[in-house]
Amino acid sequence: MTLSVLVTGFGAFPGAPVNPTEELIGMLAGREDVFDGARLHLRVLPVEYGKVGGLLEQFGREIQPDIAIHFGLAANARGFRLESTARNHSSMQRADAGAAMPEGTLIRKGPKSLRSTLPLSEIAAALKAQGLPVTRSAHAGAYLCNHLFYLSRSDSIDGYRPRYAGFIHLPYLDDQIGALPPDQRSGLFTLTRPQLADGAMTVISQTIEHADRLR
Repeated sequence: MTLSVLVTGFGAFPGAPVNPTEELIGMLAGREDVFDGARLHLRVLPVEYGKVGGLLEQFGREIQPDIAIHFGLAANARGFRLESTARNHSSMQRADAGAAMPEGTLIRKGPKSLRSTLPLSEIAAALKAQGLPVTRSAHAGAYLCNHLFYLSRSDSIDGYRPRYAGFIHLPYLDDQIGALPPDQRSGLFTLTRPQLADGAMTVISQTIEHADRLR
């Protein structure tokens, strides 16, 4: 059986005129079939509360992902930031890219938090072995990244049941800094395009290998 692997990034949003994860999805285009026994399905998601859940339901119908690996931007990330925990909470203080707020602080009826089912220790070790920067985090924020993370790990989306799902935050690319307002550029950690592409492929390969071992 071929594993179906959903890989997502986000587009631009208020305060972030460019998004490295949207660039990442473009970098991965053409590599959908490079992993034996798996196929990648690449998607860029809008940073909009009202659309994410419906898109996951659509992905469940169309591609039935066994694995869902979500990438998002965190300007303060110091490399590949592996998120361990999705929290059932959205902030009511920050509008999305469509100028909308979430319907409420509760994302869906369910547990207060859900854990990533990606093989985070294996991913971290593999990234470190490549000399790539990696950190761990237990708080994915309260914006769209956490919102998507929680929905992807919940059982609240009809037809969408990936066995392995999780979220990884990324910093800006080094060639994107010029697109930011001058007052936002100082002190940012960045990745090069080869680092981003190589690291993402490592994340994906480690997850596929882990899933293969447990099949």
